[in-house]
Amino acid sequence: MITQYSYGQNKCPSGRENVIRRFKMWQQEEVRADLQKNRTEMVTICHNLDYNTNIGSVIRSNNAFLGKCVYVVGRRRLDHRSDAGVHHYECVYHGDTFQEVYDKLHTDGYTIYAVDNTEGCEPKNYLDVVYPPKSAFVFGNEGDGLPEEAIKLADDMIYIKQYGSVRSMNVACAASVIMAEYSRRYRLG
Repeated sequence: MITQYSYGQNKCPSGRENVIRRFKMWQQEEVRADLQKNRTEMVTICHNLDYNTNIGSVIRSNNAFLGKCVYVVGRRRLDHRSDAGVHHYECVYHGDTFQEVYDKLHTDGYTIYAVDNTEGCEPKNYLDVVYPPKSAFVFGNEGDGLPEEAIKLADDMIYIKQYGSVRSMNVACAASVIMAEYSRRYRLG
């Protein structure tokens, strides 16, 4: 079952929230409404990520690049300490299985990209792919990457070319790279 995480308490404005200056004294629902007008159709899926700090950082990056929403697949518990309070403004959903998230997004017209550099697969360089506006990107945990099921269900597989000795980037950093590229393509200025 897919459920939405709570936005949390709608606190009175204090001027101390981690938001840009123009939002400093706004109520949280006012900030959410203003951000909603400028969101892209990009969706990010966190599949069985091991650490809440990574999930929180992905949610924070989704806010920075104004993606539509984030799905957390697998673990239910979510610690918001690393998202700098942006969970108050973001649409974050939980799905028990990747299949149900996949089915929902396909029904909504999304193309789903597995983002991984798993050996034995032949992903495309993320810079060489033409993404439709309704694109969803699924990221797996850093130790195991994406499970075979998620790779097989995805419409395509992409990777971020690296030049050093490490096998993979931090998952939150990888998500930020993909979000930045998508945003570059779909935002003018």
